[in-house]
Amino acid sequence: MALSTLVSNPKYKLFTINPAVEATPDYASGDVLFAPTEISNFFPDKGASCILKSITIIDKQIVATHAFTLYFTYSSTALGTINATAGAAMGVLEEIQATVPIVDADWIAGGGGIGSVLQGSNRLGTARSRDIHVVGIAGETMNVASTSDLIIKIGVEY
Repeated sequence: MALSTLVSNPKYKLFTINPAVEATPDYASGDVLFAPTEISNFFPDKGASCILKSITIIDKQIVATHAFTLYFTYSSTALGTINATAGAAMGVLEEIQATVPIVDADWIAGGGGIGSVLQGSNRLGTARSRDIHVVGIAGETMNVASTSDLIIKIGVEY
């Protein structure tokens, strides 16, 4: 008897975002790097899920690389004021679906975020969407040369 293997035909998609950051003053460790940036039509259907497969960080000015963390959340509510210490209400924090630490001087995503399942619904499943939001929080003092120099590429599998 021959063994059969189920081979899936996953669909992959690459999204590029260009979040608005502040060029000055420098960010301190724990500061909100940018406001929730919506990625429209991230999911193929409302309430659908995907697996986060890759993240590439590009700084167009190549000022320096820095450690920071990306937060994927259903909510568009900010995790705090840009260029100030992050802090959000419990209901907002509960909507975080994945965190991805970006390593200093490497800028290749690592840690537990890659492979995380993301879903187009809030934590209670009462609201469904095709969109997701991404927030960045500085992991150390950072200087970004221009407000549009940070580019983040996010690959997903459906």
